[in-house]
Amino acid sequence: VMHAVLEELAKNDIEANVTTVGCIGMCAQEPLLDITQAGGARITYGKVRPDMVPRIITEHLLQGEPVQEWVVGKTESF
Repeated sequence: VMHAVLEELAKNDIEANVTTVGCIGMCAQEPLLDITQAGGARITYGKVRPDMVPRIITEHLLQGEPVQEWVVGKTESF
């Protein structure tokens, strides 16, 4: 999934800070993908497969619309 994210970001010329972390307590939903944009909510996608990444990048990052059916968590910004 990480490789798919990095490839898709490069393909779309998107500059992003990508990091890996340990378990956040949602192990049954792994692999997880969090997206946080400046001033926006933290959106967590669950059970992410590499083939899901292009849609997440296109709809969420490029079009500003999270892929709701794959969202497993949301934390509002403060």
